[in-house]
Amino acid sequence: MRWLAALFALISAPVLAQAVIPRAEGDAALAAALAQPGLIVDGVAVWPVDWDRATPTDLLVQVVYASATGGNATDLEYRIVTPSPDGPILGAPFDLPGDGIKEVQTHPQGALLTQYVYRAGDPRCCHSGLISTILSRGIP
Repeated sequence: MRWLAALFALISAPVLAQAVIPRAEGDAALAAALAQPGLIVDGVAVWPVDWDRATPTDLLVQVVYASATGGNATDLEYRIVTPSPDGPILGAPFDLPGDGIKEVQTHPQGALLTQYVYRAGDPRCCHSGLISTILSRGIP
């Protein structure tokens, strides 16, 4: 039985050793760069990620868009963004499963994301599920 506990500790140790990457709010220049016709940038969350293993440190960006014509629907968009003196360089938008990022951790392949998901019967206000996704370098 001791060997089973030791094996579990060895297997789970790398997962437990992942460092949480702090979430920050995007600045006005980033929000302006992400602006799209007919949509309002309702919020920009960023996590510094070492995406291309070069300086400056890239950002994993989650932007929330609201319709400029009203209503309460929102859309999420994800990008890798590289800061530059001339303004942010936007990577192509990409999709992720889930309904928003809860937490980002370092991972040898890129970043380990914990994301909210709606389960059957959840009200629109409140997610009750979580999923994990590894966002690998080179993707998107």
